[in-house]
Amino acid sequence: MHTLKTSNQRSANQLGFTLVELIIVLVIIGIISAVAFARFTGGSAFNAIIARDQIVSMARNAQQHSLGRAGVSMTITPSAGGDAATLVTSDAGGTIDSMSVPLDDVTLTGDINTTDSCGTTSGADTITNATPMTLVFSELGDLGASGVTGSTGPITSALRVCVDNDPNFSICVSPSGFAYPGDCDV
Repeated sequence: MHTLKTSNQRSANQLGFTLVELIIVLVIIGIISAVAFARFTGGSAFNAIIARDQIVSMARNAQQHSLGRAGVSMTITPSAGGDAATLVTSDAGGTIDSMSVPLDDVTLTGDINTTDSCGTTSGADTITNATPMTLVFSELGDLGASGVTGSTGPITSALRVCVDNDPNFSICVSPSGFAYPGDCDV
């Protein structure tokens, strides 16, 4: 004899949530946490990452262009208002490449031959419209006399660009000309 089960008499295999319901809940929690994280951190963390990655990319591009040529340089020049920076790679023949990087709430400082962490020792000089940072690459791709205008010289240990004086957003360019994100470990 079969009896009808009421909703209170479900079998053991029907209790709990389905996999689809759990996945939907996890997706909703992920979306809410991403929105909340962006609200609390603001855009400056993302702007710093974008600025760091664009500078590293352009420095690597400049180094590649320098191979077999003499005097390829890359200049980082923030706008007068400080809301963007222009990155220009050039040689004796003129501009090779140029791009604009947003700098909303981002501060760039730089120095040469200092490998301390940006969190420990900030960049010696602020990179501004009046004092841009210039990196000069030799025909072998090595980093030559570079630095912030007014404090340039030969590179013996590294060139460092501090983005918001945060070691996670810093940029290091080794004497061999290789640019990489993070603290200088040369």
